[in-house]
Amino acid sequence: MLLLPAGCALGQTASAAPGEVPPVLRTLRQHYEAGLGFDSQLYNGQEYVNYVRSYIKGHAFFDSADPQPGTVEYGGGTYSVPLRYDIVREVLVLKAPLGALTLQLINERVTRFSLGSHSFIRLVADSGRAAPIRTGFYEVLVDGSVQLLAAHRKNLQQRSVAGGMEGEITQKDEFFVRQGTELHSVGKAKSVLALFPESKARLREYIKTRKLQFSSTRRQEALTALLQYYATLPVPSSPARH
Repeated sequence: MLLLPAGCALGQTASAAPGEVPPVLRTLRQHYEAGLGFDSQLYNGQEYVNYVRSYIKGHAFFDSADPQPGTVEYGGGTYSVPLRYDIVREVLVLKAPLGALTLQLINERVTRFSLGSHSFIRLVADSGRAAPIRTGFYEVLVDGSVQLLAAHRKNLQQRSVAGGMEGEITQKDEFFVRQGTELHSVGKAKSVLALFPESKARLREYIKTRKLQFSSTRRQEALTALLQYYATLPVPSSPARH
């Protein structure tokens, strides 16, 4: 049973601009959501159904298959809720507050989110130009005037074998340096040095001193350390004009 707020009757119609929800209906919705104990603006995605079969090795989520403390900017609001990030299907997943229903958020309404100590932003690829990225979520490893971003993706593979099925989920990470509106794919030390010719000598010395390794298993650690060091360097002065 839905009770109307005191002093509010269905016959009352406050003026509202075209396309806006009338104040009386906004008030009703707020009271309804308060009674349910959750915000329907957040819990409005479609149901998320587990698609990973028991014979598959690994899980589909970033970092952990268990919900993690999270914050998400969604549809103009900010919410602190336990989250999981499925990086096979690239969707954010959360439990509805009532019952056992699991929902996935609408990607287009997500601006940014965090999982534990990890922060992510959503980038939209420019369809009018060739870009090294595709629309999706990217972890911000180094923030500032120059950002280091990571795209974490997983791939599910399965096949028929004698006696049944088998499969596994594998992860692949890609890294990008963002300077203003420009994005550059990076991997080895050489690709980073090429972006900062004015600081190449200092960066090369830092790589040598710290013994940074850019193998697939150490790449994120090395790139993060190198870009964090670059952020401490003085900004090169522009040549004087005559």
